[in-house]
Amino acid sequence: LSSEAGALKHHKENKHRGIRYPCDECDFFATQASSLRRHKKRKHEDECYPCDECDYLSSEAGALKHHKENKHRGIRYPCDECDFFATQLSSLTRHKKRKHVSK
Repeated sequence: LSSEAGALKHHKENKHRGIRYPCDECDFFATQASSLRRHKKRKHEDECYPCDECDYLSSEAGALKHHKENKHRGIRYPCDECDFFATQLSSLTRHKKRKHVSK
């Protein structure tokens, strides 16, 4: 069961229509174009973003930023309706939609 229209669309494309995005450099198949782009960047490009505070490496600048915020800065997003804390604002938003639906 999905509360988001995009997730439902992806589910239908993936499970019922068999839509796949093949990698032109290996045998990998993704179910979303964004997943294929991420795969190619991680597996076939040499771009790398190292953390200057630990041994973490990322192929995406945004993932490195998120890593540093949560692992080294302790940034958390608290729910104002329960004791839940998220490490990403998008996770808090999703939590609130799923757990605290307006009546």
